[in-house]
This record gives sequence, structure tokens and C-alpha cells, in this order.
Amino acid sequence: MEFSDFFDMLWTYLGDPDESKDNKGRPKFFCYLIDLIIRTPQTDVEDKKAQDGDLNPFSGRVADTINKYCIGSRPIPKKDAKELLSRISNGKKFIDEINFSAPGARESIRNKLRDEQFEVTTSSLGEVCFKIMKTFLNKFKNGETSVKPDDVKTNQNSIDNLRLLHDVDLECPLCGENLIKDGISNTIAGYDIVHIFPDTLNEKEKAEFSKIKRAPENSDSLENKIPLCLNCANFYLNNPNLNDYQRLIQKKQHIINKKQIAQDLNQLTLEEKLTKVIQGLKKVKPNLSNSVVDYDAHTVEEKISHDYALQGAVSYYVSGYYNKIKDQFSDLEGSDFSFDELATTIKLAYFKFKREKLDQEGIFNHLANWIREKEQLSEDYLEASRIIVAFFVQNCEVFEVENAQ
Repeated sequence: MEFSDFFDMLWTYLGDPDESKDNKGRPKFFCYLIDLIIRTPQTDVEDKKAQDGDLNPFSGRVADTINKYCIGSRPIPKKDAKELLSRISNGKKFIDEINFSAPGARESIRNKLRDEQFEVTTSSLGEVCFKIMKTFLNKFKNGETSVKPDDVKTNQNSIDNLRLLHDVDLECPLCGENLIKDGISNTIAGYDIVHIFPDTLNEKEKAEFSKIKRAPENSDSLENKIPLCLNCANFYLNNPNLNDYQRLIQKKQHIINKKQIAQDLNQLTLEEKLTKVIQGLKKVKPNLSNSVVDYDAHTVEEKISHDYALQGAVSYYVSGYYNKIKDQFSDLEGSDFSFDELATTIKLAYFKFKREKLDQEGIFNHLANWIREKEQLSEDYLEASRIIVAFFVQNCEVFEVENAQ
């Protein structure tokens, strides 16, 4: 991308409409952009330049010359670019100018940059534009004129975007649409990353949104970002409402809880010999003829009273396998195996899944998959892992008696 393309994009969507009919407004807007990237004076020399109106090296330049910079017929001189880079700011004013512009302007600038293959979302738009501006100055300082997407692309931005996409399983949290449709090369066209607590709220709206959850200290933190499909993102950015805000807050909290549970579960260690028990179940025929189960506990029906499909499956597993599994665990008991430790671990895992507010079927299936994956067993052992979970339902580590006092 040439500087003339970049400037024309900003001038078109951010410039004063009353001055857009001719070139008279372009030099003024150009100098305004430069003012936004210059830091406040920090030395006596800079103070003097500011007092004389010379802090911006283009402030006294003739309009015709500046117009040539704008249309690309003359590059910004190396000396000017170097001088600007020596006292460039952190970009906050420039970034705010972009981020707090009209929603339609932000959307148009974002789409134009995407057409040029720049990796940008609405939430990162101001920062990316500042990086492009700064990169152009570095290019001019070195006698170059073009900026490519790779010149401003950062690995951390890519990593953060991929992490956010992974968090929502590549689906829009509001409508369920796939965020990636045609492969990794087209990911940018399928989604936008928005601030959950919008930056564009007025004071009254901020007060209403804060009743649900207060704005984060750092608006650009990953905790305040979430990817949405382009339709939902555009609607939320232009028309933020309390209902969608609450849904996004709940989704983000679900993601945070899920990550914490995964981290906690990763720290739990199952007994190594459990693998042999699971593998052996594929060769054990259920003993349904003698369904008297040796236990002193509440029945499955008292623990699973509303999900009859799950109740039936667990009852079948318990009737056919409970005694056999109990005998196997008893035979394994020794210095290198402790059933009590295994039972405690299963119970801890159960409570971690319960904290996720899953229903009983969800908890049961998550436990079965977690056991299978923890024991590094293939999908072929999922049913055997479900039988193990049923054993611990009957053994009282999983599920409580409903409505128990």
C-alpha cells in the first residue's frame, strides 16, 4: 500500500465533509494527523518549537507541496520522517481518533485495510492504523514508499486472535454462525473481534451496562474481547444493547470457567492401573442374570430422577458391571494402587464439572471423556469409560441424591 492510498482512506472517512469537494482541506487534515502522532514537548528545544509553531515540520509548508505528499507525487522527505520519528508519541491520540470515529467510518476503514490484506479487526483498528503510519515514516526515512501487511503484522496479535477464536470453538457466540468458512486464508473475512464492554457508550449507557458488569480497567485486555461474525459484530458495534451484552458476559465467563476447570483437571492424576480395568471391560460380558448389586448406598433412581435415558443407561451399567469392577479394584489394592485415592480424584473431577453448571448427562459424558483421555485411550474405550463413571455414580462419588437434606 502506498501512502497516498492510506491517506486517501483516512481523508475519505475521517475528513471534514465540507472540505472534501476540493484539495484545500487535505493539507489541513494531513497536518492534523501529524499533530496527533507528535508527543507533548519534553525538552527545551521542543518547547521552543512548540511556541513557534514548528513542532510539526509541515505546519508552515505550502499547501501545494503537502497535496503532493497526499496524492503520492512526492514522497515525504527523509529528514522530515526522521525528525517525526525522533519525537513520535505512543499513538494514543491517533488511535483514539480512529477508534472513536463514527461506526460506519470504522467499518469502512477496516474493510479497506482488509482488502489490502492487513490483519485488522474493529477493536484493533486504531492500533493498526498507528502502526501503519509509523511504518510509513520509517519507510520514508529509508527512501522507501510502500508498506506491506507483513511490515505491521505481529505474532502476538495473530496468537491472541487464534486464542479468542479457539475459545468460542470457531462459532459466533450470538448466532452460532461459523467464523471460518473457507480455510485459514480467509479467516479475517469471516469475523471481527469486539469489545464486550463497548467503547462507544455515552455516560447514561455506561451506567446501565455497568449494572450488569463494570467496565474492565483495561478495555483492550483479552478478557474484554470476543470474536463475532461480521453481521453480529457490526450490529453490536452500532447498536450495543443490554441483552447481547449479558449474553457475551455469560459466554466469556463460561470460557473462563472452562479454562480453569481444564487447568484444575490437568493437575489431577488417575491411578495407572485404572487403564487395565478399562481395557478389560471390553472383554467382560455384563452379568444381567444376577443383578443384585453389593452396595450400601442410595439407588441410581434417587440420583438421576429426571433424565430417564441416562438413568436407564447407568442402571444397566451398574447391574451388569458393578460387582465385577469392585472385585477388580479390590484385587489391585496394594502399595502401588489405592482405590480411595482414585475415588477421591473422581469426586474432585465431578465437582469441577458440576461447577460448570452442566446438566447430569453433560457431567457424565465429560467425566467419561476426561477419564479416557487421561488414560490415553482411543475412542474405542469411550463406552468402557462410561461404565467406570456409572460405577462411581453407584459408589457415591458422582451425583448426589436429589433434594437430599
